[in-house]
Amino acid sequence: MSKENKKDIKNEQVNIDGQPVNKALQEEAVTSPSKMAFRNFMSNKLGVTGLVGFLLIVLIVFVGSRFLEYDPYYTQGIMKNVSPGSGYMSIPGELTSEGIKDISVGTTFSVGLSEAGKVYVWGHEPAFKVPMPQEVKDNQGNIKLAAAGDKHILVATNDNKVIGWGQNNFKQAELPQNLEKLIAEEGLQRLGGSDMYSVILTDEGTIRAWGSTLPSGLDRIPSKYDQNVVDFATGSTNILILTKDGKLAVIGQKGTELSTSMPEELGLEGDKTVVAMGRMRYAGFAVDSEGQTYAWGNRADGAFDVPEMQGTVVKISSAKEHINALTDEGYVYSWGNNNYDAIVHPTGSGYIDIYSGYFNNYAIKDEGHAYDSWGLDGFFIGSDDQGRDMFTRTIHGGKLTLIIALVSVVIQVVIGVIVGIVAGFYGGWVDNVLIRFSEIVSAFPFYPMIITLSALLPVDVTQNQRLAMIMVILGFLNWPGIAILVRGEILSVREKDYITAAKALGLKEGKIMFSHMLPNIISIIIVRATIGYAGGLLTESALSFLGFGVQEPFPSWGNILNAAQKVEVLEQYWWRWIFPGTMVFLTALTVNLIGDAMRDALDPKAQER
Repeated sequence: MSKENKKDIKNEQVNIDGQPVNKALQEEAVTSPSKMAFRNFMSNKLGVTGLVGFLLIVLIVFVGSRFLEYDPYYTQGIMKNVSPGSGYMSIPGELTSEGIKDISVGTTFSVGLSEAGKVYVWGHEPAFKVPMPQEVKDNQGNIKLAAAGDKHILVATNDNKVIGWGQNNFKQAELPQNLEKLIAEEGLQRLGGSDMYSVILTDEGTIRAWGSTLPSGLDRIPSKYDQNVVDFATGSTNILILTKDGKLAVIGQKGTELSTSMPEELGLEGDKTVVAMGRMRYAGFAVDSEGQTYAWGNRADGAFDVPEMQGTVVKISSAKEHINALTDEGYVYSWGNNNYDAIVHPTGSGYIDIYSGYFNNYAIKDEGHAYDSWGLDGFFIGSDDQGRDMFTRTIHGGKLTLIIALVSVVIQVVIGVIVGIVAGFYGGWVDNVLIRFSEIVSAFPFYPMIITLSALLPVDVTQNQRLAMIMVILGFLNWPGIAILVRGEILSVREKDYITAAKALGLKEGKIMFSHMLPNIISIIIVRATIGYAGGLLTESALSFLGFGVQEPFPSWGNILNAAQKVEVLEQYWWRWIFPGTMVFLTALTVNLIGDAMRDALDPKAQER
């Protein structure tokens, strides 16, 4: 053997009690069981993948829920079942290069008119479900007006021909023949739209509406307003109008707070002259000729939270739940309901115009060649049947689901470990009583019992009380499996020499059980708890899916799926079940991968390999 080889062998050996021992054998001899288990776990690629995936899900759910504001009671029917998408506020570059003349905002899209007489549409459905008519394309450069309703679009050419497209269930995208005659006689000054209806204002000052106008009375506008209107602001069921002599009135549905609480001095018999006005769904805002501002209507959306403004208001732009104002010093202000960040307005100056509608806003500067936008830029994974953001609901729903599963598994582990240790340690009649009791609990039909208990709850039970009941029941009905497992382990451990020595030393039974026996079986308990957590997760989702878990409007992955079980939803609104269903699947899968990897890592036979 060469000297070099002898040297290598020597370097790989160390002395223990004067005897040479291979370094690899020495490292194995001094490695603790926990380190060996950790090493075994980290060598399991599936287990590591599961751990990383689960931690990522927990991070997204718990950190995301802190940053995503969520009001469980907020609904917005006009935004229901919107498919996933974004970029609602990205104005086409061609429009800004030609100069923005006008913008009208729909629910998830906008339509703009350039100084060159061309119309552009951007955003999301339904703007692109029905393509722009060829007649509009042929008239590009010859368009003078453009307007968006909730889900439809109208444009008018220079020769006053009105063309519409988009949703047309109430013929709101088709100009009636009688209004064609009116336009031929009085000209066309402005187009407008709202929830399933459309509006025209003639050059002479006559306003007319068509579409779903019958229930609100918008199809019966009093003749006293004919040739007497200079401006209007649409709402779902009524329209706020400004007359030629600077007076305000509400046409359409009567008895709303918009009309009943309007200041008398602004009405038809008032002594003030209004120069600018706007509205949100239940409230209005106006400025008179002296610069005095007025807010009235329902306070629910923050209609009276008018900020202090720098300069005098020269334009008011209406939206669904908020109002924007532009001052003569070029500042923009927003107030009202901040859903979808609708009032997070720009703070600088230099703006020359503003446009708003529903939940989106644009502030124009540099003669229409630049803009700022704020509001709803899209639903990342769509909206549900109540117009609620599915991404926000999925994040907050995951938080509830994960917490319920965690608390329930803690309860079952605590009860199961105590019962199992006591039964295994004492044996005899104590063992028989406890094990027979666990078998009785196991015999209870789980889902029928849960459903029965839910039905017996008082009608006025709070959400927190219901959640507590779910967690407690899940814990109390699932501990027998852990108890039987722990009992079996204790039966084998109690005959060990160290237990006999502990008894001989006179240690208390409680200390022997929980300070000496429990640490030696903790690995089995951890594995069982991990697998039980995945089971609790699926059980909570199943209960909520059946309608006996977390109740609306509070979200969980289960009740989100419960709301998506109709055939119509499965076929047309896939995002309402695919995303929460995927989260349940991925979470249960990752937890099971972790449990399987921990079982292998803590197996003594695995440590010998």
